[in-house]
Parts: sequence; structure tokens; C-alpha cells
Amino acid sequence: MTKNNGQHYSIDRGLIILDKPCGHVAHEITTYVKKLLRVKRAGHAGTLDPDVSGVMPIALGKDTKLLSYLTAKTKTYVCIMKIKNRSISDERLKDVFKKFVGTITQTPPKISAVRKIPRKRTIYYIRFLERKDNLVLFEAKVDAGTYIRTLCEDIGREIGGARMEELRRIAVGSITEREAVKIQDLIDAVWLAERGKPESLNLIIKNTPDYIELRKVTIKDGALQSIKNGAQIMAPALVDVEYGIKKDEFVKIFSQSGVFVGIGKAVADKEILEKMKSGLAVKIERMHLD
Repeated sequence: MTKNNGQHYSIDRGLIILDKPCGHVAHEITTYVKKLLRVKRAGHAGTLDPDVSGVMPIALGKDTKLLSYLTAKTKTYVCIMKIKNRSISDERLKDVFKKFVGTITQTPPKISAVRKIPRKRTIYYIRFLERKDNLVLFEAKVDAGTYIRTLCEDIGREIGGARMEELRRIAVGSITEREAVKIQDLIDAVWLAERGKPESLNLIIKNTPDYIELRKVTIKDGALQSIKNGAQIMAPALVDVEYGIKKDEFVKIFSQSGVFVGIGKAVADKEILEKMKSGLAVKIERMHLD
């Protein structure tokens, strides 16, 4: 996080939950944050199109290596959809929304950078919120990789035409817009940190492991040194295994004193791990110890 050196500060890791503004490419925003904070590396989880605002987690420094584990399986959006048929009733719209809840097949839009091949995606819900004339406001929770623009066009085929007018991402997994900070908030915090108040940045820069949505295993503090020296996590080092962990599942690894060790893969289900007396228990996939 931030370290105060007299009137200066340095950042070696952390996570910023940014409220991305419209009109900017996600990569440009990430580069700006990197330069503003004077960190060697920065990366974002979950790209947003230039005309889309909302929650965009940005990992800093050493924590950029955790981005692949930070990316959530679900995203939640609020969208303004413009419909052609002004006479269609709200009840009809709600009925059509229900048709798209569940597993659907989508082909990415032409403007996307990915291959234009059909793919399965899950729509967890589409919630009608409000309507003004031919503008419909709805909220949708979807699988990562779901295109809301395409969803609006597919809904339009059922009701005589529709297109996405505005879009905002309000959640990435369990990370919500309530935790997001504006660019100006970050600029103000940096201004204060440069004047001897690094605690202003500590209010904005989060602890990345807290936001990795993986189950947890806890190991003995005494095992840390051997792990630093390249050892794997053996059964005698285990202190606790979170409920529900299955074989080959990625897990967060912590020591008894709360030190984040890294990301590993369980070699067996929780019930078996707890009974093991010897042998490999968790294979380390990403070491994060200093």
C-alpha cells in the first residue's frame, strides 16, 4: 500500500475501485492512474467501452499479477434502451425480458475486438426499472463477457426494434459502485499525500486479496519461511480449510497471522484435506510473499 518517507509516499501494491467516466478508453484511464500514482505497473479488470461508465477495478504494482483471479464471473449493469414501438406496454416489455433470463446464445457485436462466434452466456435477471416514452431503464445481472448492446438488439427483434442508448456498470461480482471513487477523488488524495498526508490514499487504495472471490485456506505461520524458499503447502501446515472447497479449485492462502501468501489449487476436497496427515495439500499457483 502506501509508505510514508518524510514528505513523500510510495505504492508497491493495492487496488483502486474506480468509477470510470464516459468518453475514455479503459486502457487510457489505467495509464493515467499509473502515472498519477507513480507506480511501475497497473492493470484493470473488466474492460469498459469508451461510452460506458462505472465500476472498473485497477490493480497496482505487484497486485497486477492477481488480476486474472480478481475478474469476477458476473457483472451488473443499468441500461437505457431506446425502443422503436412507443405503443408497446410496460407489461409486454417485462414479459419479453423474462424470455431472455437464463442461458442465451450471443454473437459479439461488430465493434468488439473478439472473434464473432456464437457463445453461451447466462442472464441472471433483467429488472424493469422505469420508462419515459420510448426510453426504458432496466438493470441486468449477467455473465462476464455478455454484451448488453447485443442483448438490447435481440430484445428489439421481439418488440419491433431497440438499441442501447446509455450503459453503466454498477457491480463487478460483489464489488459495487458504492465503493467506487471518481478520478477527481483520486487526484485530491494524491495532492494531499504529496503534502505529507499519505493516509488520504489509504482511504482509496484497497487490499486486493479482500476482493478476490475465492475460498480460503489458512496455514501455520511457521510454514512461511519454507514456502518463501520454494516449498509447497503440505498437509501438516494446514490450519483451516473453508467450507465447500473442491479438488482442483483455486483458493486464497493466508497464514494464521493474516499474511496473504498467494493463490493455490487444492489437491482434494475439503473433507479429504482435513483428514490428510502428510503429502501435498495445496499447490501454489501464484506466490505473493515478499
